[in-house]
Amino acid sequence: MRIIIIGAGKIGRHLARELAEGGHAVTVAEGNAEVARELAESVEALVLVGDGTSMSILKDAEVARADWLLALTGQDEVNLTACELAETLGAKRVLARLNDPRNRATFDALGIPVVAVTDLISQLISREIDFLHLERIALLARGRISLIEAEVGAEASPRRVVDLGLPPQTVLVAVTREGEGGEVEIPRGATVIRPGDRVLVVTAVAQESEVRAALHRTIVPGDHER
Repeated sequence: MRIIIIGAGKIGRHLARELAEGGHAVTVAEGNAEVARELAESVEALVLVGDGTSMSILKDAEVARADWLLALTGQDEVNLTACELAETLGAKRVLARLNDPRNRATFDALGIPVVAVTDLISQLISREIDFLHLERIALLARGRISLIEAEVGAEASPRRVVDLGLPPQTVLVAVTREGEGGEVEIPRGATVIRPGDRVLVVTAVAQESEVRAALHRTIVPGDHER
């Protein structure tokens, strides 16, 4: 996906790094030249120096081709304006960081979706984006445990649940088979997981990337199915 981030604060930098590492085309607009330079040196993203509410900056970022524009500055008025302009210029979807709950009504009235500032904001934004075919459905145990739905990679090798190499304390709750009427199966250790299957998984938040890797893994020399 093509994703534009307005604001390279702590949240913006974190999302830019995660999304770029996930293979997405990321562009960041940041008004502070020094912050922008540091980000450009550490993240595989196009970093523009300028105001995210500037028509010229948004056009330079090719906002008309953007799948998402994320306005993540610490100023609600900037985030609101950036989202409005992005929608006008053709961005497919927008999402704004909400800093002051008193401003929520304004965003709602203009139809701009928001994510409120919380300790879990990065995780919540990641859920909204649903990158790399992995969608977090819920956070449990005060944010330590995640319920996710993931699609098995098209190039992955068919494997039994017991052979997937899932990280510890990870449980496959259900699997939906592609081409079988969307029927849901409760998997056991011997259940074979195939490319295109969608699985419901409970795991630790810190292990989500390991779950994704296991579900996209192909058989390499030395592997064998028992």
